[in-house]
Amino acid sequence: MRDRHPPRTEKSSRRRFAALSVIVIVAAVTIAGGIIWRRGRPAVRSGACRNCNVLLITIDTLRLDRVGAFGGPAGLTPHLDRLASEGLRLTRTYSSAPLTLPSHASIMTAVSPPVHGVRTNGLFRLGAVPPTLATVLKSAGYRTGAFVGAFVLDARFGLNRGFDVYDDRYGEKHTGDPTEGAERRAEDVIKPATAWIVQPSALSPQPSSSPWFAWVHLYDPHEPYRAPEPYASQHEPYDAEVAYADAMVGRLLDDLQAAHQLDRTLVVVASDHGESLGEHGERTHGVFVYDVTMRVPWIVWAGSRLTSASTDALVRLIDVAPTTLDLVGVAAPSSFEGRSVLPEVGGGTWFGQAGAGRTAYIEAMDANLTRNWAPLTGIVSGGAKFIELPIPELYDLSSDPKEATNLFTRDAERARTLGALLREATSALLSRGSAAEKTTLSGDARQRLQALGYVASSAEAGNRVFTDADDPKNLIGLAEELSRAVIDFSGGARAQAMAAVRTIVRNRPTFTTAVTELASMQRQTGDLPGAIATLDTIARQGVADSRVLLVLAAYLDEAGQSDRSLALIDAVIAARPDDAEAYNSLGVVEMRRGRHDRAQAAFRRVLDLDPTSATAYANLGVDDLAVRDLPAAIDDLKQAVTLDTRHYTALYNLAIALHDAGRRDEARPLLERFVQEAPPAQYASDIAHVRALLAIR
Repeated sequence: MRDRHPPRTEKSSRRRFAALSVIVIVAAVTIAGGIIWRRGRPAVRSGACRNCNVLLITIDTLRLDRVGAFGGPAGLTPHLDRLASEGLRLTRTYSSAPLTLPSHASIMTAVSPPVHGVRTNGLFRLGAVPPTLATVLKSAGYRTGAFVGAFVLDARFGLNRGFDVYDDRYGEKHTGDPTEGAERRAEDVIKPATAWIVQPSALSPQPSSSPWFAWVHLYDPHEPYRAPEPYASQHEPYDAEVAYADAMVGRLLDDLQAAHQLDRTLVVVASDHGESLGEHGERTHGVFVYDVTMRVPWIVWAGSRLTSASTDALVRLIDVAPTTLDLVGVAAPSSFEGRSVLPEVGGGTWFGQAGAGRTAYIEAMDANLTRNWAPLTGIVSGGAKFIELPIPELYDLSSDPKEATNLFTRDAERARTLGALLREATSALLSRGSAAEKTTLSGDARQRLQALGYVASSAEAGNRVFTDADDPKNLIGLAEELSRAVIDFSGGARAQAMAAVRTIVRNRPTFTTAVTELASMQRQTGDLPGAIATLDTIARQGVADSRVLLVLAAYLDEAGQSDRSLALIDAVIAARPDDAEAYNSLGVVEMRRGRHDRAQAAFRRVLDLDPTSATAYANLGVDDLAVRDLPAAIDDLKQAVTLDTRHYTALYNLAIALHDAGRRDEARPLLERFVQEAPPAQYASDIAHVRALLAIR
């Protein structure tokens, strides 16, 4: 009898680049409020890079004060510093939100989060309506490619619109694999980006001679900080990641210069947000909107087409797309909220204090949407920042750049003025409507949830009355305690960690993230009924978002309650019909019930939403195996392994399928690779089985 093993199912320094600079005579003039600069001619003109290629580099979680050209330490970011010295340096740029997906949605759509509707990571998908920088440039004849470094920007979240190629092949999170995360190193992002730029893809409908737009997203400065050598030994962990990311920017530019692809290229570099590193009690980012996470570097370079210039005008990341289009001579859509900054920095001989009337809307909604804390919005105007919270905050950024002194009670008049500005801005943004898909519950979805005994909930900012007890400033300590508990649990101190999380949940029962972490710990320690009860409680309270409901559905299915699981998944899909993860969960449950047509349809729907989902192909392959369609299984599993070389479940299933099909010469190198690379903690029994197969021959 053939030795078969059941398939596994997934639930979820180089040559310096050349650049020309123009020597200009600069006179510094000091006036009240700061320094402005006078130049002999406008620094930047509309259409200065007409028909140029466009290279947009976004560096995730890059603090302003880590870039030398923006006041950071010398030598940490030499390549960014050189770009800044030869191009346009915008020193006072504000992000819309301190999270990757909302911020990048704002960069691409040139509108604030209330308009594009993507308010946090993972819960939203950008809708099909708003034009993006990619759709506009594609319509203008550009071939377009995106190369992203993390799952948080996976195609399923909608930023792939307008791109001929959207390379997120290494971005999927493999549930249960503690040895790898949902990201890939910068060097693994720039390789396919360089290849696509230098060798036009057949996938692009545009001629190879067309100008190109490439978006390259480097995730490395994001936690966890695990820079490679020699950077790890030369710097503190976060700074090491920054130095590494900068070096990879240099490598990318070197390679493009060698291929003569920088001769007519506009290079735009920006961070999506910064990192707190403990300031204001926040270890990373996402909760607050202080300058350490909201003020970011922005550089524009085009060789000799732009003279070097610097401005401290108040600008925003929503201005990146319209400014880019202005430079390459393409009209910006009327839907763009952001505006080109060129009139402020290049439309006249004086600049630096231009744009005095411009304001920057800012928000941090993740804590409200995933923790049920008070929603946070704010506005920057002139040299002041106002933050709307149960305990409001007002800062004079000129005299207090660290935002250490809250002036709200001392400067009531300015607080009232800025508060009115914020309310006006918020009202105007909300009046434009949300472009995210299904951020509110339909009547059908509401009824489905209520029929299951759950209070209707959705990914929306809470509208209840929040008190001082809900203010993130009073709760950030709990979040840090939770982070420590999660680390302790992973390190083996399970009982101690669970006790700490139980205390957090007891003190703050609506802290959704803490509740879900407790449920995960319960499941991992063998208490599946307890995990289900924990999630069931918050679902009935109406404080569970779609991600929590899908986890609950998975636990129910694992416990043999597939009917309840399917009903819950159906309710989530009714609420969010474009949720790729919901369809993947649906497919897994249907496959286990033997309803293979429905399972296949669900996985195909995932691929409609996310064409590069290795997990969808892997699960299709498992379903093919279940119906004994080996050729189809091999094809689908090959796709999965091609899309994600670290998808060891797919690799294992593919190798076994080839072995069982008698194609053992093809199977053997895959089996050997699985033994060498698969994490033993997760795949111990499978590795043992594969070793036995290899020993047979």
